[in-house]
Amino acid sequence: MRTLVLAAVLCCAAGAAVTDDILALERKAMDGLQKGDPDPSLAAAAPDITYFHAVTDKRLDGLPAVKALFEQYRGRPLFDSYEMSEPKVQTAGDIAILTYILVRHLQGNTARYNATQVYRKTGDGWRVIHSHWSAAREQ
Repeated sequence: MRTLVLAAVLCCAAGAAVTDDILALERKAMDGLQKGDPDPSLAAAAPDITYFHAVTDKRLDGLPAVKALFEQYRGRPLFDSYEMSEPKVQTAGDIAILTYILVRHLQGNTARYNATQVYRKTGDGWRVIHSHWSAAREQ
């Protein structure tokens, strides 16, 4: 019984650590975009990333395609401030799925986006293998 309880405690602690790591990576990426710096987002992306966003007309495949999109925004802050509303991290082995609502504030306007970031654990840490953004309905 003690072994089972210890295993449950270690599992929960590991899950909390993964959640903290994923949220820290995502905040670092968002902080960069707030400053007009896409480098933290690009550093978190896997070479084989797939990417959907409201500003693209199709899925982008691979880091070079995502980098080309992000370079258009270099030096242009995408928002004045932001919130990550209702973040949730779900894990399965070396995969972690982060979902949240990005509440973006820019020049007095607020926009909301549904975000899904699929992370894969690699030898270099967690990397985004799939990113999907869509406009959220206003509440």
